[in-house]
Amino acid sequence: MSIQWLSPWVLWGLALVGVPIAIHLLVREQSRRVDFPSLRFLRQSQLAAFRRRRIQDALLLACRVGIVTLGVLALSGPVLFSPWRSAAYARRIARAIVLEPGTEAAGPLEGAAFVTKTFSRPDIADALADAARWLDGQPPAARELVVLGRFGRGTLTSGHLRAIPTSTGVRFVKAEGAQALRQSTTLVLREGGLQAQELYLSDESTRVWDSSLQPMTGALRIAAAPGDQALADAAVRAALVGGIRWSDAATRVLVVWDGADERAVQRLTDSATIVRMPRPVPAATAATAVVNAVEQVTARLPRALEPTAIPMEQLQAWSRPSRFTPEAPLSDEGDRRWLWLMAIALLALEYWLRRSRGQAIGDIVESVAEDRVA
Repeated sequence: MSIQWLSPWVLWGLALVGVPIAIHLLVREQSRRVDFPSLRFLRQSQLAAFRRRRIQDALLLACRVGIVTLGVLALSGPVLFSPWRSAAYARRIARAIVLEPGTEAAGPLEGAAFVTKTFSRPDIADALADAARWLDGQPPAARELVVLGRFGRGTLTSGHLRAIPTSTGVRFVKAEGAQALRQSTTLVLREGGLQAQELYLSDESTRVWDSSLQPMTGALRIAAAPGDQALADAAVRAALVGGIRWSDAATRVLVVWDGADERAVQRLTDSATIVRMPRPVPAATAATAVVNAVEQVTARLPRALEPTAIPMEQLQAWSRPSRFTPEAPLSDEGDRRWLWLMAIALLALEYWLRRSRGQAIGDIVESVAEDRVA
């Protein structure tokens, strides 16, 4: 069994114990005047000064010293490490939940631990680092890091786990619907308008669905020299037949070939994004060249989807049990409240002793007064 302190520097306050002792030694009793009938029969003697060396009301002094001592000890925050408390620390769990990007939060995992926090970042490596730092600052408990996701191949590697201390347990939990289809949506500009193209990937198949067209006109235009304008118009039609990855319905693009009339370009701008490029050579590559140039500013690449998941055997090999770390930062476990209760009890006793002492002195004074009258 041992004791550790949350604020050990407060123990310097124990020097305040000397204050009530000094008060008891230095305070002077008030002299009482008593009328005496005659001094003629008293023998004359030399008065000598003396200093009080003996403490009076030792019980009252002990109460005051105890109140100061208990108050200082309570403020310093003692934490008593007993066998039963260490066992309780080892049973409780500090859990950090790391969500793979695109994974919903896990409700059941959050309520089964002593303290829990969820981490989610666009890069799972950053989320793992944040979780490891948070666990390092938690009070004594078994530490566990839970990774929740679909675990597509490449999303996690052994290198991601090197930053996690070996005493921290690691567990992998498949998210609900982990075997469901993975989805990505891309907007495509076609001849009839804008279309959403949805890509679904599963472990068994790949499927693509095209939504209905949203009418759009004038989203893509080419300004070229008068002799090249027919080729430019044909390149636009050919590019739209194959489809061009697009940003949104508000996007407008004006492609300017070398030799185009700049005055005509100024008239066609209309807040459109201008893409300048040389006239494609040979003419048969015009449509492909236009698509490549336009997609540099309009394409929003979908998040890479990996249809193959990390094998469960590999996840189990990366898993490890959590271990209790007794050298964790201390937390207030409520031990100081007993010291405060004892200090309050001594305050009540000190008040009662002062009242009793005052009553006794009053009785003595009244007795002296009665004897003088008699």
